[in-house]
Amino acid sequence: MNLINPADADILIESLSGLAGVQNVEDQRGYLDQIFAVLNAASYTAIGLAALMLVAAVLLIATTIRLSAFSRRRELGIMRLVGASNRFIQTPFILEGVIAAFVGSLLASAAIVAIVQFFVQGYLSTTLQNTTTLVGVSDAVIVVPILIAVGALLAASSASVAISRYLKV
Repeated sequence: MNLINPADADILIESLSGLAGVQNVEDQRGYLDQIFAVLNAASYTAIGLAALMLVAAVLLIATTIRLSAFSRRRELGIMRLVGASNRFIQTPFILEGVIAAFVGSLLASAAIVAIVQFFVQGYLSTTLQNTTTLVGVSDAVIVVPILIAVGALLAASSASVAISRYLKV
């Protein structure tokens, strides 16, 4: 018998336990439920850590841009005296943050592809011997442009807010 819906397991257990030659029927979903609960908790923990790292990245970028603006305060004062607009003053700082985020995104992308290629496809696929479907390099390559775009957008927005707050002071 094939079970299509796991919720119908009780019906299958009742029908099979009454057959001749069947001593007992075990429902092993309890073991799997524990494993899935641990995996769900690990997933939620990873999502929480990712959100925390995102906040830390925004704060780090903002602090770095403000420190950069502070170290160039004399040049900023001269630019203001000659009539430069705030947008003209902000643009180099925003571009600095975006370029730094782009380089960091490229390094992170290379690390993701390398980990998938050498660890997941290399080590894990030989260790698990194809008992499960693993993430492939094509899946990792899909993440690369998303990572670069989110990194650049995050850096541009946090740098823009940080430098605009600094220039208003």
